[in-house]
Parts: sequence; structure tokens; C-alpha cells
Amino acid sequence: MIQTVREKFSCRSCERITQPPAPFYPIARGRAGAGLLAMVLYGKYGDHLPLNRQSEGFAREGIDLDVSTLADWVGACTAALSPLVELIRHHVLAAERLHGDDTTVPVLAKGKTVTGRLWTYVRDDRPFGGPDPPAAVYFYSRNRSGEHPRRHLASYGRILQADAYAGFNDLYEPCRWPAPITEAACWSHARRKFFVLADVAKAPLALEAVRRIDVLFAIEREINSTKATQRLAVRQQRSRLLVADFEAWMRSERARLSRHNEIAKAMDYMLKRWVAFTHVLDDGRICFSNNAAEHALRGVAVGRKIGCLPDPTAAASGLLRSTPSSPPPNSTTSTRRPGSKTCSAASPITRSANSPIFSHGIGRRLPMQQQPELHHPHGPRRMITVKPL
Repeated sequence: MIQTVREKFSCRSCERITQPPAPFYPIARGRAGAGLLAMVLYGKYGDHLPLNRQSEGFAREGIDLDVSTLADWVGACTAALSPLVELIRHHVLAAERLHGDDTTVPVLAKGKTVTGRLWTYVRDDRPFGGPDPPAAVYFYSRNRSGEHPRRHLASYGRILQADAYAGFNDLYEPCRWPAPITEAACWSHARRKFFVLADVAKAPLALEAVRRIDVLFAIEREINSTKATQRLAVRQQRSRLLVADFEAWMRSERARLSRHNEIAKAMDYMLKRWVAFTHVLDDGRICFSNNAAEHALRGVAVGRKIGCLPDPTAAASGLLRSTPSSPPPNSTTSTRRPGSKTCSAASPITRSANSPIFSHGIGRRLPMQQQPELHHPHGPRRMITVKPL
């Protein structure tokens, strides 16, 4: 414990009373310091520890912190950090090239758990020697409708690296305002289809496709982190001929295969989007893979089985309402599905469903912890505030 003594002094001449100001706390009228709040947030989102497990860990150390108190702290930090989230969003959407992807998340609904979507857009200029720091922004939606990426990228008009999700197609239309987005397909995604067939079915054609793509990736490793102009020159000199040979080989082999053949489907995935796949040969800023976005979602996948999100679509004025299908602000709930482990979730989410989400709490609802009143033996002239380490 850190005890801060704020002594009051009175002047007998002017009868004025002075006192040092109270120390700064991230949460108004809270007693949690910045270090403790950072540890709770990193434990939840970095180590994927639900708040109920963190509460049990604090209890083993002799510190009584209820789950409801931790959930309140997480919600207060969400509100306090929302300006930083907006700055990150503006920084990401100012990129010359974006990586985009989405993944599923379990979401609490009335009497059941439904599947929501978490979208990410990543800025990473390091592969082409960009000086700006990498960053990622996340959005939540109840489904995978194409209206969501259209809303997320409404003001963006440069390069998007993503998979072949049809919901992105409207972004690539020539008549789009403010400008059409250039589609850059992911070679790693295409390679994965051939790799599965080569590894499981031992298909010679799939193995040959993987070998050809690996040669291109070997060249990319040599020019990683170099300037965009240098990357483009190397691709024009070494990669363009290999890509042309690869296309001719695929079209020749595809003509001999049935349309129901799995290798034919993997080839069609590339040949139908060949323009998007070959944009990488004309722009040194584009990468051969969309791994940056997939890596940004890896933490979501790791913590996906630990808990569920509350339903952010029940938000009103940026705060969750107290409805049976969603927990009230600054509270926690839990639900159990037949034949599964307890799936816990909690609020608060202090942003609307159309804005970048930052945090949610997990755990069972427990009574609010009573804050003890501290009295100093020397009387009311000495005030003590307690700040946990």
C-alpha cells in the first residue's frame, strides 16, 4: 500500500486553509493506480485470463478484489482510452495499403450463444521500408454482411489486401466514392488450398503448385523491408516471368481436370482473380500475403473459447441497456450451454456497435465491494488516500 498524507494547514493571520492536491488516478474517485489497471487489462487481453481467474489470483495473494470491481475498472479504462482508440483508427486508415480480415466470436444472446464477427484492418509499412509504426483497429458486427466493410472503409480509397470475400466487391467498383479501392489478393491464402491437397492427398499437381509459389516467397524474403521502388524492380526482373509461367502451367493443367476436382477448384480460385493476384507485380507496396491481418486476429482466436462477448448491438448512446439479452452497464453475467463449459461474459462496452470496440469484461456477477473509510488517529486535519501497488 502507498499511503498519501495530505496535511491541511491554516493561517492564523488570513484564516485561509491550504492542502496539497490529491494524487492523480486514471479512474475518477477510484483507488486503483495506473500500474494495477494496466496489469488487469494485459492479463485479460494479453494473457487471456478472465476476470474471475484474476480475482482468484489476487485472493491467493491476500488481496480482495471482486469480479464486479474488476469489470468496473475495465469499463472505466475503456472510456478513458477511447480517445486513443480514435487516434489509432485515424492512423490506420491513413495508410497507403491496408490488410483486412475477420473472424468469428461467440456472442451472448437471449437464452443462447450466437456467432458474431470481429473485423480488423492493419497498417504495416515495414515490408516496404515505411517509417510509420504498425497498428491495427478492430470492429464488431452481428453478421458478415458486406455493409460492414463498406461502413468501416467509407473514407478509404487506396489498397486493400484481403481474401476473396464477396462483401469487399463493392469497394473495388470503379464508380465508388471517394475512390475505388485496389484489390490485392493473398498468395498465402491460395497456397494454403494447394498445400492441404499436397499434404493430405499427396497430389503431384498440388505439390508442384506449392513448389512454384514457394520460389516466389523466397524472392520476397530477400527484398523484405527494402524500399518500394527496389521491391518493384526485383519483382519485374525475377518474379514476373515466374508468375507468367505459373499462370500458363495452371491453365494448361486446368483444361485436363474436371470442374469437380479439388485441385481444379484451387486453380479456379486464383485464375478467376488473376488480376488481383498480379497487382503485386506492379506496386512495391503490396505484399504477397495477408498474414499481417491474420496475425492480428490470432489473439482473438486464442481467447475465443474462454468467454463470450456481450451483445454490443443493444447499445444506446454508447452504453449497454439493462435488457435480459445483454447485461447492464458495469456488470457481469454468465450462461451455460448444454454439454459445454460455462461461457461467461460481462459488460461494459462503452462504444456503439458501429465504432471500434476496445474491451469487455468476463466473469460472474458478485456484490460490489464496499470501500472502507479510512480515519487518521490525529483527527480530520490529515486525509489519507490509499493506492494499491
